[in-house]
Amino acid sequence: MNPSIELVSTGSELLSGRTVNRHASVLGDHLRRLGLALTRDTTVPDNLEAIEEAVASALRRANVVLVSGGLGPTCDDITRDALARLLGSKVITDEAALAALRERFARMGRAVTPQAELQARIVAGGTALSNSVGAAPGERIERDGKTLFVLPGPPDEFLAVLTEHVLPWLREHGAGSGALRERMFLVCGLGESAIMELLEKNGFAPAGLDVAYSAAPGRIELRLLATGATDEELERAAAQVRRLLGPNVFAEERETMEEVVGRLLRRCGRTLATAESCTGGLLGSRITAVSGSSDYYAGGVVAYANRVKQAVLGVEEEVLAREGAVSEAVARQMAEGVRRLLRTSYGLSITGVAGPSGGTPEKPVGLVYIALAETEGTWVKANRFDGPRARVRDWSAQIALDMLRRRLLEFPPDSTIA
Repeated sequence: MNPSIELVSTGSELLSGRTVNRHASVLGDHLRRLGLALTRDTTVPDNLEAIEEAVASALRRANVVLVSGGLGPTCDDITRDALARLLGSKVITDEAALAALRERFARMGRAVTPQAELQARIVAGGTALSNSVGAAPGERIERDGKTLFVLPGPPDEFLAVLTEHVLPWLREHGAGSGALRERMFLVCGLGESAIMELLEKNGFAPAGLDVAYSAAPGRIELRLLATGATDEELERAAAQVRRLLGPNVFAEERETMEEVVGRLLRRCGRTLATAESCTGGLLGSRITAVSGSSDYYAGGVVAYANRVKQAVLGVEEEVLAREGAVSEAVARQMAEGVRRLLRTSYGLSITGVAGPSGGTPEKPVGLVYIALAETEGTWVKANRFDGPRARVRDWSAQIALDMLRRRLLEFPPDSTIA
């Protein structure tokens, strides 16, 4: 029988709104892939009694309890103390963890202070779990047939200890033998309602499958979950989704749009340069977040001011005066200019009104022009995005990358060509 699993997240910052707690989402997703479920998530402040009470309550209900946060070197990092008090134990220094911490600091050319060394402590009787991306180790504690995992709070450290220790332990102990069978599609270019209508209109109603949607700027995640369908029925349904959604599906794995575009550029032997106005370098930042992107990305120009558009990218003063910075003509000249400047296969540009100020009746907030230049010509697409400034910028970068992706795959770019 699969274990019941609970999460106790500690940290006053999680309750005050200063920090968004994503641990339950990350944990739940990884457990689901094993065919397991997170049964409860509890968040408590940095308070000994609150932590002790929450963990004690979780241990009464669940076989496996994960506790996150409060393992750092400051006065509010009290998770170990609360657990030691709950378990009738004490906090000790783990020599292997201390050695690893000192080695980590040495690699960074930093001296280890006595305060920093507090991170090498664990609850006596537990087993330290190495932290490949941070200073504080995690810990596994076995007590009365229950298993307690203690994980660091920073998201990347939480994920590292989870994937390197907790999940392997669950698999080794036979959990998740009924792993959920599913297919995932990442979609750009269609909203949730449009996808649903398209599927329903074409008679997509497979028995034994649940269809789940989740949305993010410029992306819809569509999942087919096999609740009663056979493997063959799941594959037939997946093939139907591929056929119906066509080029709007940009990935079937956990790939970002920039990873997909990078893979296509490398495969085609093409290169890219970017010119950005309202996104201020966000597009280039996303592209260079992919390791090895220097193979295909030459660089970018953040041409926020009109004089930079003119002096660096060669946008004509007359065009700026007549059409304005947010226009099809300027987007086209930006893309062509950066391609010419950096001598690349493609030039990709963004210019728009991200808001909340700067909009007019003719050019409202959310109007963004995206252009893609290459030897054969230049495509320009006018977009209307809704939401706050950050959302408009995120959408702009995503749709720009998608425009390039479609061209690399020789799909219609859904725009006009000069």
